[in-house]
Amino acid sequence: MYTIHFGTSGWRDIIADGFTFDRVEALTRAVARHLKAQGLAKKGVLVGHDYRFLAEEFSAFTAKVLASEGVPVRLVAAAAPTPVLSLAIRELKLAGGINFTASHNPALYQGYKWSNAHGGPATKEEIAPIERAANQLLAKGTPAAPKGRRPATIVPYDPKAPYFRALAKMIPFNILRAAKLPVVADPLFGAGCGYLAEALQKAGCQVAVMHDWRDPLFGGHNPEPDAGNLIPAAELMKKIKARLVLGTDGDADRFGVVDANGMFLTPNQILGLTVYLLVHHRGWKGRVVRSVVSSHLVDEVAKLYGLPVEVTPVGFKYIGESMIRGGFLVGGEESGGLTIAGHVPEKDGVLACLLMAELVAREKCSLSDILKKLYQQIGRTILSDRVNVHLASTADGERLRRTLSSFKPAKLAGRKVVQVDTTDGYKYVLDDHTWMAIRLSGTEPVARLYLEAADSAGLKRLAAAGKVLLTGRS
Repeated sequence: MYTIHFGTSGWRDIIADGFTFDRVEALTRAVARHLKAQGLAKKGVLVGHDYRFLAEEFSAFTAKVLASEGVPVRLVAAAAPTPVLSLAIRELKLAGGINFTASHNPALYQGYKWSNAHGGPATKEEIAPIERAANQLLAKGTPAAPKGRRPATIVPYDPKAPYFRALAKMIPFNILRAAKLPVVADPLFGAGCGYLAEALQKAGCQVAVMHDWRDPLFGGHNPEPDAGNLIPAAELMKKIKARLVLGTDGDADRFGVVDANGMFLTPNQILGLTVYLLVHHRGWKGRVVRSVVSSHLVDEVAKLYGLPVEVTPVGFKYIGESMIRGGFLVGGEESGGLTIAGHVPEKDGVLACLLMAELVAREKCSLSDILKKLYQQIGRTILSDRVNVHLASTADGERLRRTLSSFKPAKLAGRKVVQVDTTDGYKYVLDDHTWMAIRLSGTEPVARLYLEAADSAGLKRLAAAGKVLLTGRS
């Protein structure tokens, strides 16, 4: 029997295969009944979606299911980025929100994301009873609506203006207006359409726009703002002599940046530059938070300013939890998520793009030049990479997991191992500041190899050692 399972960012599956209306109904009734049991249902739920196939239909259907359970709904009619919905949940003081998005996954996928009352990703503890109840409903057959109950209200809501007001509090628009920074905005046909370019324009940038319309196939590519997908935007940047390419993914919670030199800045580098911007230029202080597989560049920049660093498992919900505790400055992860103090406890790709535009406007040079300056202050270059290693089978992955749980090597890649970190996966820190981390997928035969070294040769050396460790082959 099919079971609904939540990953780090919700339940995702292929549309009309695993992701179907009956399973969405079961999950939604589980959400509604969980909220009623907690005494939170009357606060209401936000329902929104991205630009994927059938997104509006899933969203409207879910609103009706919630209403039939007696849960008031605020329904967002147009596609909106995940951080926009996150802010709306907080602004309206709702019990939570349902967002139909599969983020950067291929076009065949749809996803169901439940956010808590803080507007952040729900924790495992929050999701577990909902997931369990949904699967129990599925096992009994199609769940029925409660009889004799008058449906709750479904009220339309437009979250755009409140979100732009929030950005105006986060970004000094006067600095960008004075710079008149020319940029290329590329939302990659995702929910950033109508948000990324407009936010940059409101901030005072001169904006050329690409892929700013709906295409549920995302131009034939995954809607991920990586170096390859941003090549057309980089070519346009060079042609019109712009200073930055700023891109977002399918639900605009992740970002991609190419600077005037044509260099794609990794999310790790953007996070380090964000710490520098907030402290050096704005004078902010606080705790810097990163996931365990994110770059130590973040730690080194924080060290320059005497800031504490907190390391979390992988998943932005852990960063969101840290933010809610207070004393927070900035948090992010190597996969392209970032937020800052005073904003939402959720990834925001539009905000990240604006922060990088602000940094270029302040320093009047490229991001890669600013990064070189930071490396000089730190005393070394720090490069990172991630490699997916395909295993023979899921069973091989489980056997490897058991092996790694007791693997305590003295040396790796010819260097002494000085620390083994099992916060999330298996991370081996070496005596020359380089490191390797391994995380095994729970759903497919893939091992993710995270690497950090001082140069490309060091990354290749670590990658080779990692592949031998994982596959037994050189």
